[in-house]
Amino acid sequence: MGNDETAWRLDVTDDDIRAAKRAWLDAGDHGADNDEIASRYATYRQLVVGQAQQIADNFRARRAS
Repeated sequence: MGNDETAWRLDVTDDDIRAAKRAWLDAGDHGADNDEIASRYATYRQLVVGQAQQIADNFRARRAS
């Protein structure tokens, strides 16, 4: 990863994921339309995938050093 790419990296926290999951579940519980529910789920999923990538990147970096 080049310096330009790492400058734009965001760290996804467990709190970020919990908040996104809550927003997704709340949308379904409060009668939001399917598009809104799908959008909130997509955000939640992207955060989970992003955090998994962070964990993998950190593991590889520690292993390489």
